[in-house]
Amino acid sequence: MDDLVGLAVIVILVVVAGAICGLIALVQLNGLKQEVAVLRAKITHLQTHKSISQSEPQSEASTAQAALSRSEPIAHKAQPSLTSQNASPPLINQPSAPPKKAKPAAASATELLFNKLRAGFEENWMTWIGAIALAFGGIFLAKYSLEAGLLSPVMRLSLGGLFGLSLIAAAAYLHHKRIVFEGFNNYIPAALASGGFITCFALTLLAYSSYAMLSPTVAFFALAVIAISASAMALRLGPLLAVLGIIGAYSVPIWVSTGSGNLFALFMYVGFVSLSAALVAHKVQRIWLWYLLWAGHIGWYLVGFTLLKANTVWLMGAFALLSIVGLIAIPRLGLKLNVIEHRPHSLKRLIKVLPDHALLLAFIAPLIFTMLISHFDMQWQAIGVLSIVLVLFLVLKNSRWDIWQGVALVISTLLVISAESTHLSPNLFDDALFIFKNEYGLGLLLGLLLTAFGLYYGKKQIKRLAFHITGAFSAFVMIATLYTLIPNSALSTAYPLWAVVLFIVAAILINLAQHNTTLFQRFTYWVGANANITLAITMLLSDSGLTIALAVQVLLISVLIKRYSVPMPHWPIKALVAALLLRLTLAPWTPSYDALTVFGLHWSIVVYPLCIALFFAAAKCFDSSKLKIWLEGAALHCLALFITTETSYQLVGHYPQFDSLNFYEQILLTCNWLALGCVYLHRAKLAGTLAKLYKVAGFSLAGLAGLFAIKTLLDDNPLFESLYIGELPIFNWLLLLWLVPAGLTLWLAKLVKPINAKATPFILAVAGGFILLAINSFIRQYWQGPYIYLSKGASNAELYSYSVIWLVLGAGTVIFGHLKNQLLIQKVGLGILAAVIVKVFLIDMANLEGLLKALSFIGLGLSLVGLSWLFQKLRS
Repeated sequence: MDDLVGLAVIVILVVVAGAICGLIALVQLNGLKQEVAVLRAKITHLQTHKSISQSEPQSEASTAQAALSRSEPIAHKAQPSLTSQNASPPLINQPSAPPKKAKPAAASATELLFNKLRAGFEENWMTWIGAIALAFGGIFLAKYSLEAGLLSPVMRLSLGGLFGLSLIAAAAYLHHKRIVFEGFNNYIPAALASGGFITCFALTLLAYSSYAMLSPTVAFFALAVIAISASAMALRLGPLLAVLGIIGAYSVPIWVSTGSGNLFALFMYVGFVSLSAALVAHKVQRIWLWYLLWAGHIGWYLVGFTLLKANTVWLMGAFALLSIVGLIAIPRLGLKLNVIEHRPHSLKRLIKVLPDHALLLAFIAPLIFTMLISHFDMQWQAIGVLSIVLVLFLVLKNSRWDIWQGVALVISTLLVISAESTHLSPNLFDDALFIFKNEYGLGLLLGLLLTAFGLYYGKKQIKRLAFHITGAFSAFVMIATLYTLIPNSALSTAYPLWAVVLFIVAAILINLAQHNTTLFQRFTYWVGANANITLAITMLLSDSGLTIALAVQVLLISVLIKRYSVPMPHWPIKALVAALLLRLTLAPWTPSYDALTVFGLHWSIVVYPLCIALFFAAAKCFDSSKLKIWLEGAALHCLALFITTETSYQLVGHYPQFDSLNFYEQILLTCNWLALGCVYLHRAKLAGTLAKLYKVAGFSLAGLAGLFAIKTLLDDNPLFESLYIGELPIFNWLLLLWLVPAGLTLWLAKLVKPINAKATPFILAVAGGFILLAINSFIRQYWQGPYIYLSKGASNAELYSYSVIWLVLGAGTVIFGHLKNQLLIQKVGLGILAAVIVKVFLIDMANLEGLLKALSFIGLGLSLVGLSWLFQKLRS
């Protein structure tokens, strides 16, 4: 077993050394490439100025050189060089053409780190290899003594420990004397100390695991002392020793486990290690030490959730909140939290505050998630409230954390939702005061407190927009959350109170918006007031009322942006519109919407057209903006939903069930989706960055329409089956079955041609097939009535009508092709005429005799002669 451990350690070290050498080689190669580029630019620059300096003196002295005798070649050759030497300095020093220096590429932080590691390794690689060799020497010495049986286990371990301590003592002595190592950053003492600490660490593990000479508790504390001692010594010998100490300290619970599952002891140890590691990282000023600290601390924090019990919930919460203070607040604000910053920051800068946001989410998100899936009790409620208080306290200390007010609002919302899942009981709503109890009282209280917090500090610090947003929308968010949780039967009790609260908050916001405030504050308060009023009205409506209210909110925000010329980012409106579209898309297939009505009408007849109008009206507020295209696309999506769902609902009484569509639903969906696909492809020409999305949607809808058309042609074709198509000529189901798709397919071919010209002939052929089926079916429906299946046969009059109509259509096609000078259309027309002639000879005239047969041939001949004369006339 020890051999395997030793071999594994050697392999790991070899891999690490190879990775370091590879990184160094990569950095050196990049450095050489940059140096070559700089040298090449300098050579080009010097050659350019040399050619300029030589050309000017030669042009000035050309007349004098022509008069020189050919018997003086030396003077003739020396003249240009002397002239160039005298003329070159003024050219180089001219202010109008200063030499351009090659700009070196900006080195990133990673490249700088690699450069430092490379320089240190190049200068001290022998030292570090020697340190590793010393560490392995101590381990192998102990292993050899064990195998040879030279000494007792106690003696072997004692000698190994003395060897490790001797290395540490030698490192401390050399560092203290500074005799030979001035200017070398104490690499040799640090290397000796690393070898000593590794030796002590390995021997302690050996005594615990192989000899069972130490109890788990003693081994745990011994390893902790060794690791922390290494970190402490790193304050004197440098950051590389600190890496060894931090990794060793955080890994001690892995090597030695008491098996007790004592979460308190684990967190106490991790907190102590993190404190010492933070002091070391702060002292040596190396950012990668902080990365190690964060990784170790958060890793054990997440492990703690696996040991969570009902009586340790408070411990998890306290550890998380103290970690936020220790790892985020204190490094930014100082030990006394007195480094305060109130400067306003832009939204872009607030989002990019790293690593603060990532660390906060690393501690808060697991805590809140566990709260949602656990049984809600007073412990979780207290932890949630304390989290909100801590986050808001830190916001007041540093304006760079203003966005954390949103985190507080999210925690409040999740706190209410978590409380609802455990306090729901059938008798809860019998008491009219339920609106002040449990999740309803908690949600209302949190909403009012956050609103007061935002308005108060927004008045004191006007330029910090996050306060205004919190004050304007907190009550709206919390009451909207309660509105989604409460059953409809209890809404009548809660609505009066909630409506009064919303109207009061809206009145306060309108009053604040009318005073001397900034543009953003005025805009935020107006939007917040509209949101509160809209929610109050929504509660009086059915479930679709919230959708209408949100769509109205999109329009109101757009109007306010246009009215006050607010340079508001577009993503909040896009997010709201996306949420609305998702709600509108899923609603037809949501069971609660099956029998829903608005103003006595089925909800989709009211909601979809209203949302279409609202989105188009909102788009008008943005003249030349990408948001205009986004809102118009939202309106088109609503139109697609309206056409797709409402036609099927009016036809069969329910929304499309795609696994059981009847003949008529397939016809409607084919027309609807093909038309919408063409509309999306047309919009792609004007969509800018959204063009690709529109193309994908357009081709997808067209492809689905094609699949339905093929299914109808093969399985539900009225020419093959007894299907009712209508009594009226032309204005029957055949119009939607084949003629309307034919026109849409022609439009599709025109739209596809700029994208893929090779696919256009195929699409035109499909359109021709639709036209052929449509005209023949119309003729047959005229003679056969509502059922046109072919097994009924056909009369002579029906056969003749096919010939007459197609003869007229073919002639008209040829004439149209001549007028438009389109050879393809002419060929199509001639093909139709040829097909008509073949049909007349083979079918129509097959049963004629005598005078009728003669008159038929005479009529056909005169028609062809007349057409020929007309074509020649048009051609001339």
